Amino acid sequence: MMQTKYLLALGLSLGLSIGSGSAQTVFTVGKEAVSKAEFLSWYQKNNSQDLKYDKTSLENFANLYALYKMKVMEADLLQLDTIPEMRSDIDMYRAQLAKNYVADKSVLDKLVKEAYERKKLERKVAHIMLNGYGDVADNANRKTLDSLATAINSGKITFEAAAKQYSSDKGTAVNGGSLGYINAFQTPYEFENVAYTTAVGAVSKPFKSPYGYHLVKVIAERPSIGTLEVAQILLATDGKDNNELLQKIELAKKIKQEAQSGTAFESLVKQYSDDDYSKDKQGVIAPITSGSTDELVEQAVLALKKPGDISEPLVTNYGVHLFKLIAKKDLESFETQKPALQAKVEQSRSEVLKSQNIAVAKKDIGFKEHDAALAQLIETVDQGDFGKDKKLGDYPQLKASMFEIGTQKYSQQDFLAYVKALTQGRLNGRKEDAFRELYRVYSEKQILDAQMKNLEKTSPEFKKLAGEYRNGVLIFDMMDKNIWSRANKDTAGLRTFYEKNASKYTWNPGFTGVVFQSKNHEALQQVLTALQAGATVEEALGKMQTPASSEKVYQQTGRFDFEHVAKVDKKLIVAEKPIGIFPDGSQGEVVILADEVYNTPVKKTFAEARDQVVDEYQKELEKQWEAKLKQKYPLKINTSVLTSMVK
Repeated sequence: MMQTKYLLALGLSLGLSIGSGSAQTVFTVGKEAVSKAEFLSWYQKNNSQDLKYDKTSLENFANLYALYKMKVMEADLLQLDTIPEMRSDIDMYRAQLAKNYVADKSVLDKLVKEAYERKKLERKVAHIMLNGYGDVADNANRKTLDSLATAINSGKITFEAAAKQYSSDKGTAVNGGSLGYINAFQTPYEFENVAYTTAVGAVSKPFKSPYGYHLVKVIAERPSIGTLEVAQILLATDGKDNNELLQKIELAKKIKQEAQSGTAFESLVKQYSDDDYSKDKQGVIAPITSGSTDELVEQAVLALKKPGDISEPLVTNYGVHLFKLIAKKDLESFETQKPALQAKVEQSRSEVLKSQNIAVAKKDIGFKEHDAALAQLIETVDQGDFGKDKKLGDYPQLKASMFEIGTQKYSQQDFLAYVKALTQGRLNGRKEDAFRELYRVYSEKQILDAQMKNLEKTSPEFKKLAGEYRNGVLIFDMMDKNIWSRANKDTAGLRTFYEKNASKYTWNPGFTGVVFQSKNHEALQQVLTALQAGATVEEALGKMQTPASSEKVYQQTGRFDFEHVAKVDKKLIVAEKPIGIFPDGSQGEVVILADEVYNTPVKKTFAEARDQVVDEYQKELEKQWEAKLKQKYPLKINTSVLTSMVK
């Protein structure tokens, strides 16, 4: 988003002008006419909280909008947008704005809707995974899984047996590859897609995820279990002593009987549970959703029909569990879930979003790819150019076009120049892997750049907003040079302005010293007693003896108007005489120790008044600058058209 300083420079909120679609002109400024349609568009956007159509409000806004137009005209006359620094700022804000327009919203909406549909329907899956790195390993793993899929589908081996024998995922292999039930966002998107597009009972074709190559079997399907809120009692075991396990199972049965006889489950948690994480929370554990916990735990909790039901003892690697159902919550509606789903899609599926947006952009900008050119480049470049202390050589013979965007062609030489600039010619790894990834990055950059350049033509809204951002940058620069920075740096001008208006810069009657404020009456009394006994401020604060948890005493040192302590009779405030305790409105009470008392206004020195002088000098400079603009770009309001808008 555009920085606040540029919004302030505009003096108006960013809005979309409708254009001069109407022949009715509200006003002319310089040689530019502002139509009724444009004026109303800006007026409505800048007064949305208190929209009035009386003559005074309309006239005030006409003058404000005209002044904005004058500033834009002045910036154009000075050609500020040709200054490199200004151009850089404008391009930066344009690029930020463009990000909201280059992405096809329908792509995001589709992925969000897809995620919700998958949350509604959970799938129980098992997988066989083979991992490895590089093309050789990938090809070998794909062939192995192809052969396994054939053997499974022909009945020569079961999926479960194949998983136990071949899968690299040892955590699931022991259970025949079972992952239990899953839904959206619980596995990589590539895996999730296959899990949801393979028929129940079927085995997928081999596919690749960030973890390796997989075969997936879809075992079953069910509606969403929603969210299950539960509490537990855990009787921990070491997993080695079978007698101990049997004793804990019997104890769990006894505890369940106590609970069913009326003993509060929470008190039983406190008495028996070995789970340090939930014991102090009445046994409540993290909500259970599909795939969020061990499959056996999920099944045990799902068997509980109504809140208050308690499970049979369940043995896991941690010990013996009893679960009590607190509540079952169905999956929330799409509209309720949508913001959270969108955030998850944007975070965890950013590459998918980008890839699908790139596919849309290719069609929009007329992208045409020549696949053979990349293959030729990879074959021609010497692998010897890769590695430590090596540099990518020159290959002048590579001149073919790699892709086209509209009429613009991007050659192999263009790509190699990009690679050298990006990497300083230093590359590592296999040349095919490196060049294919660099080509992806390069081609996507050119696609997005072309899309951004084309935005003014494809999006009137973007064109208008980009123009307003540009105007804001330029107006801010003019105001900074003519007003803000000038006022701060013009010491002579500030001094002259101060002398001319010296009578305005005074201290009101009051005092210098210390004000102690607190809602803790006892602490204030201790401070006052110490001060009256001759203690310094630091010594008085050190003599307080109140609990650490009690209200603090706040100390302010400086110059104060009598109004600062309005509830204290100013006649009681005497230099070097601590007084108190007095009420201080909603802030509590105060003790005062004055150093000097001033019963009449005192002139401020230039140093004391400087901040106020700078502020008022800026206002004076702004007034002078705007007067020059109004003289340079005359304003003529069409009263009859303005009056026609009065309601």
